[in-house]
Amino acid sequence: MSHLYAGVDVGGTSVRVLTETGGVRGEPVAAPVASGYEEFLGQLAALLPAGARAITVGLPGTSAAGVPAFVPALPWLAGRPLAADLAARAGAPVTLALDGHLTLLAEAAEGAAKGLRSAVLVAVGTGLGGALLVHGRIWRGAHGSAGAWGWLPTPVPPDPHQGPFERVAAGSTLPGGPALVAAARSGDQDALAMLDDYAGHLGRGIAALASGLDPDVVLIGGGMADAMDVLGPLLDAHVARWASPDGRRVPVRAAALGSRAGVVGALLAARRGEEW
Repeated sequence: MSHLYAGVDVGGTSVRVLTETGGVRGEPVAAPVASGYEEFLGQLAALLPAGARAITVGLPGTSAAGVPAFVPALPWLAGRPLAADLAARAGAPVTLALDGHLTLLAEAAEGAAKGLRSAVLVAVGTGLGGALLVHGRIWRGAHGSAGAWGWLPTPVPPDPHQGPFERVAAGSTLPGGPALVAAARSGDQDALAMLDDYAGHLGRGIAALASGLDPDVVLIGGGMADAMDVLGPLLDAHVARWASPDGRRVPVRAAALGSRAGVVGALLAARRGEEW
């Protein structure tokens, strides 16, 4: 009998499901994420195939013992027994995981960190998070939230709901967003100056991570990965300015798997069990 595994990547606006049967991987299926808990359970049950051996669900926030704890993008998940409820509907064991951890798991297995023993992922999109690879495995931390780089100290007033580094370096803080990046790519000097100012904020945090952790590579994931052709050289200059001598030697690269990394990582985690 062929084993069936399923991975689920839950974002603030969409949910993706990827399955594998007998070692053959399907194509991701995506849908807008539901707006409430019961509707969400029904949505996942409809998207998941029957007969799965194991399911891993990646969330944009932390969880403990199968219960989401801090999920700012989907606050109605907090405190609900998601793993148990979904397992009852899907007929398979369900494990919850942090989406950044699963993204780096996929990059280490099939993407830009393949073959490396250590890596830092800085996921830069609407928010800012990430993950850490140590000796070829994801370091999940004592509470399952390792890689919460958005909480790195930055001189802004404290906010118990949003980390200070996220508030100055998330992709949502870049004025103009993709349009500004496109203008900078075309050589617009004003746009380049604005992008460089943003790179200065992001680069300081990357310099701290490169200096303090000394990984083989720092990967930029999330939506900002698509801007690395023009953002990358700016980041390199700021990292060189702020990092330690060895930190300056750590390459900063774009993650390779794009938006599918999270669901690929969820599938890999389902297949591997606890050994990732």
